[in-house]
Amino acid sequence: MDDKKNNKIDYKNLNALIQTARVILKILLVLSICGIIIFAFVFLEKTQILSIIGTILSICMPLFIGLGVAWLFEPLIRLLEKKNIGRKLSTTIVYIGFILFLILLIVLVVPEFISQLKELIGQVPSFLLQIKNFITNFFSKFQDSQIDINTIESNIMTQIENFANNLTTNSLAGIIDTITKIISSGAGLLLGTMIGFYFSLDFDKLKEKVKSWIPHKHKRETFRILNELNLMARGYVNGTLFTSLGVAFFTFIGLIISGISSPLLFAIFCGITNIIPYFGPYIGGIPTVIVAFSISPMCGIIAAITIIIVQFIDGNIINPIVVGKATDIHPITIVIGLLVFEHFFGIIGMILATPIIGAFKILFNFFNDKYHFVEKIKPSKKELNENIATEN
Repeated sequence: MDDKKNNKIDYKNLNALIQTARVILKILLVLSICGIIIFAFVFLEKTQILSIIGTILSICMPLFIGLGVAWLFEPLIRLLEKKNIGRKLSTTIVYIGFILFLILLIVLVVPEFISQLKELIGQVPSFLLQIKNFITNFFSKFQDSQIDINTIESNIMTQIENFANNLTTNSLAGIIDTITKIISSGAGLLLGTMIGFYFSLDFDKLKEKVKSWIPHKHKRETFRILNELNLMARGYVNGTLFTSLGVAFFTFIGLIISGISSPLLFAIFCGITNIIPYFGPYIGGIPTVIVAFSISPMCGIIAAITIIIVQFIDGNIINPIVVGKATDIHPITIVIGLLVFEHFFGIIGMILATPIIGAFKILFNFFNDKYHFVEKIKPSKKELNENIATEN
């Protein structure tokens, strides 16, 4: 009788062990996939293939912009078509509306943006002087210690002066370079929009043409995966634009109340950097708060509270609902992907990292369901019910 009791399986501990093993396997799977991606990028970079691909992509960028614009505007065009407006007229209305919106944005925002940028650059010397005074007062408290405070203070002051001199020397060149890049990007966007207009006119024909290239036996599977990719990408893009505009708008209101110089400039900066998951709020928020505190403690406190509240609501409430459902990616995977893409592609890589990882996840799940590369980590509902029944 005692032998039977000893030989009885402890299902509760066994289930706990299985769940732990599942978590470990999931982590190993994520790390393995990330390792393969990193190896692929390193291989492409070392063999110069990555630079060749980058050159080809830069040449074809207006074409990709055109496809992206046509893809973004397709729901609006279809909405107008449902109201018995012809395809050509619907496309024309949408694109004219987009161009008018860009013109209005340029007329209203760009002059104010440039004005606030000049104002901010003009305040840099005063800001640096305040930093130097703060450092001097801080190190004066340690004059009686045995540490060579004067040397440390002198080195820090030298670095600040070098930074100020470089900023003064390069600010004009930097502004000219920025304006040149904006004009170049604007020309590329304009050309891409023109290409997108012609894509939109024949979008259905383009889709039918792509469908004709797919073998008949693979059409159903291909359409299914393309539909999943489309839903993920559209949900991510729409959600990201919505949250970034919301962050910029409410940050702008809070910064106006704080009395910070150039509130529009910092609000737009926070909105743009908010596109980058996890790291974006810090990239946009920290410089804003530092500048605000350089004006006055009250200004800094209000600016900090504004950014904290806006980012808390966005990161914990709005973003998980609006963007999180579109990608459904584990935060660890996103962080690793951001680090990898930032290393190889910079800020643009960080912006594109999440949707690209989401696409990889959809493709991996599709082929794993078909060919069973690895056992599914997530237990089924039947398994969960059996585990609960066993534990009870």
